[in-house]
Amino acid sequence: MTGQNENPRHIAVIPNIITLCNAVCGFISLTLIAGSLVIGEVPALDRLNQAAWFILAGMLFDVFDGKVARATGGGTSLGAQLDSLSDLVTFGLAPAGLALALHHHAETEVDPLSRLMWVFCLAYFLGALLRLARFNSVRAEKDDEEHRAFEGMPTPGAAGVIASLVLIYFWLGEWASWDLKLIFAEKPEALDGYLQLIPQYLPVVCFFIGYLMVSNRVSYSHVATLMFSKGMQFDRFVSLIFGATLVVFFAEPLMFIIFFSYAIWPLLRWVLRPLRRPKAPEPFAPEGE
Repeated sequence: MTGQNENPRHIAVIPNIITLCNAVCGFISLTLIAGSLVIGEVPALDRLNQAAWFILAGMLFDVFDGKVARATGGGTSLGAQLDSLSDLVTFGLAPAGLALALHHHAETEVDPLSRLMWVFCLAYFLGALLRLARFNSVRAEKDDEEHRAFEGMPTPGAAGVIASLVLIYFWLGEWASWDLKLIFAEKPEALDGYLQLIPQYLPVVCFFIGYLMVSNRVSYSHVATLMFSKGMQFDRFVSLIFGATLVVFFAEPLMFIIFFSYAIWPLLRWVLRPLRRPKAPEPFAPEGE
């Protein structure tokens, strides 16, 4: 009996360490964001690009900590609380700070709406906080394995939208990738003007994403559960391998497409739902008529 009680506690160390790696990624992202504001130079913008990558790195740990916990039988209430706190740092506080810092660097003059942009980023953080608090209250009643869909956008998906926008901003702004130079020999002159819209209105995006996190109207799929449920089939495994290869070579544009498709498609489906009325059954015609 003693061995049965001690073994799960030892196994729980593994998923908890993975969860803590998620929190470490969020902490590093926040230090990079703070460093970009302290230095106040143009090269400091590279820190914001690195901060976005650490937010995405935290998602990898967030995907696998729960899977490892269930596979090893090491799921505990401590692990659940660590997971929510880590998500709040990496997917709540870090993306809000990232959007606000990028907006600060893009300001060329005193903007009277800067305080409003600060409130928009605060709304994102509060949306993540409220969502995680609500999820903890529901988790006690429902097994996480049963979650094939979420009410509202999950915090990793919301953070992915913000981080992918920052990545696409630097990727197109630097114009150093070989695939970009293959399409256009030179950088289009009008591109910089369009790119400035990202840091200017990124806090506005944070506001809407923050609302989607706490909204009960739009449902989002649980991607990790759909991918890894009932084992890994061969076709799904092959798609995962080839998809990961594409992400390695075309990381920035694919991240942007994936996260924005994940965010917008359920929203469009909810908006267009009233238009999809079921067809009326055809009237029954007896034989011979």
